[in-house]
Formats: sequence, structure tokens, C-alpha cells
Amino acid sequence: MTALLVLLLLQARQPTVGDTIWAVRRVAVPAGRSVRAAPWELTGDVELLGRPRIVTSGTTAEVGYPLVAWTPGSHTVSVPGPLVLAPDGSVDSLPAADTTFSVASVLPASAADTSLRPQPQAGIVHRRTVTWGPALALAGLALILLAPRHWWWRRRGRRVPLPEAAAPPPLPLARWAAAGESRTVLGVFAGRLRAAAARSGGGVDPPQVEHTLRALDDARFAGASPADVAELSARATALITMLGGAPS
Repeated sequence: MTALLVLLLLQARQPTVGDTIWAVRRVAVPAGRSVRAAPWELTGDVELLGRPRIVTSGTTAEVGYPLVAWTPGSHTVSVPGPLVLAPDGSVDSLPAADTTFSVASVLPASAADTSLRPQPQAGIVHRRTVTWGPALALAGLALILLAPRHWWWRRRGRRVPLPEAAAPPPLPLARWAAAGESRTVLGVFAGRLRAAAARSGGGVDPPQVEHTLRALDDARFAGASPADVAELSARATALITMLGGAPS
């Protein structure tokens, strides 16, 4: 039903060891059928280089396998037959075909056989004794270079501490009060009284502090007169002094 032909597609010159050689099966494909490459496993001096290639032309299909031979001489391989698939799903497996090809050596023909024989196994290569001389010399050189710099750095003296930041100037509360900024003045005294009470831990009667703080807050939002501002400021200053705070 199907004609078989085995071709070897070689280079113009005779192939040598390591060259790619294509083993091709050419088959006639009936109408309505398709061709698939059969799996092929090779072992020994001839190996398969990659996946097969299928080229279809009309009613003819060529299935090629890339091969490589690792030893010179004549080699015979059995190229598997392609698989012909019918429209109904049936498969026609064609028989394998043997083919022989020759591969030349890549070595010069003038080389003597005795010079190409495998050499015996080499012995263990012993390393020379490691010496610490270079490392010690490098450490000594580093010491000689760094010791003067270290001495010079230490003789610069101790680091002088930075001067403490100057205390902020007192707030011009009297001027603010005269300018009508009573809310600002009362807010400053309320904040100072709360801070002094928090630091003292209850050294003054808490109701007295609470009453004064409430009066300061009420006066801030009620628009106190200059006399009220002076009286509340004096009360807050006295409490701050009693609590151990700065009345400034």
C-alpha cells in the first residue's frame, strides 16, 4: 500500500565524527491520511540529536531524524517506520528499515596509533605548603601605616562638649495683657499651672488647683476684664510657686 525508501542526507564531503546526519524515511501518503514520526531511542556510538522533522509535498511525506556518530567507521541503524493516520482514527505502523553509513575520523591520518591511546590515570597533585609570611608582612605594613594616624588622632584631645542651649526669654505677658490679649495670657497661666500640678504629684490641695484652672478657662472664653486677668494671674502664680514651678 505504501512505498518505503530510506535516504541518508549527508554533506557533500564524507561526514566526520560529530557531524549531523539526517536519516530520512520517505513514504507515499494516500489522500485523507496524515503522517506522524514514530518514537526512536538510540544507544551506543550513534545518538539522536533532537526531535524528528516531517516535510510533506503532495502525496509524499519525508520523516527525518537528526543523528550523530561519536566513533569513526561504518554504522548500521534501524530507522523506525512512520505512523500513517486514517480519518477514522486507525493507525498504520510501517516496518523499520536498516541503513548503513560511514563516518570519517577528525584526527589526521598521519598520527601514530600509539600516540592516540588513552593515557593512564594521573596521580594526586599535592599542593605546596601554605606559608603565613605574606599575611604577616601585610599586617605589619598596616600596623606601621595606621599607628601614627592613631597617635595623631588621640593627641588632638578630648572632645569639648557643646554648650547648653540658652533658656528661652520670658514671655511678655504684661505687654500682652495691656494690649488686650487677655485670652492668650490666661491660656499661658493655665498651661503652666497644669504642668506644675502634674510635676508636683499633689503637693497643693487639688480642689484649689482645680478651682483656679476652671476660673482661668471660664475667664478666657467669657472676655474677662483687665482686673480679672491680673487677679487670676496672681492666683495662678502663687499656686505655681507653691507647687515648685517657675512663676515667670
